[in-house]
Amino acid sequence: MNKAFYIITSLVLFFGCSEGDIIENDILFDAPVANCENQNDNTFVFYKVDSDINQAFSLNFTSSTFELNTVPESLSFTTSLNGTSNTLVYRQFDQSINGTEYFCSSVPPGNISVTQELIASNGSAEILYAEKSNTGTEITYTRTIMLTNITLEGNGITIRQELIELGTDEFTIPVSQ
Repeated sequence: MNKAFYIITSLVLFFGCSEGDIIENDILFDAPVANCENQNDNTFVFYKVDSDINQAFSLNFTSSTFELNTVPESLSFTTSLNGTSNTLVYRQFDQSINGTEYFCSSVPPGNISVTQELIASNGSAEILYAEKSNTGTEITYTRTIMLTNITLEGNGITIRQELIELGTDEFTIPVSQ
């Protein structure tokens, strides 16, 4: 009798427990990463837009130590995502968007509707720098934005990703003489 009870209880617990609507989903897409900043409040945005399928990722954060086209001494910058002031947002739209108009203006276009939005409730963003070339008068750096331990949530959907490479871009700075 005890053995049957434990087997039935184990089966009920195994099949009956749920962590909620957790979806293992690949929401990644190929698109170039771009950026913009609002120098008045130290807000930065890295984003990528796929106009063919009307979706975008944006990493928004505020920092008084980060500079957009300057390389930190440690060759990396890390910020924690919290869903409010430092966010990673995945959006699907009802139409194609212009990333610069949508993410870099103080008032985005009003004729675009978001059809799906997922916001990272946790995780971190790390921006890594590597020297690509040095001509003696200027240095070109490659900047890679890596996102780790991300949980995107919204409208009853939860997507967990251990690692997302948001993208890579390049910038050139003059060499100090």
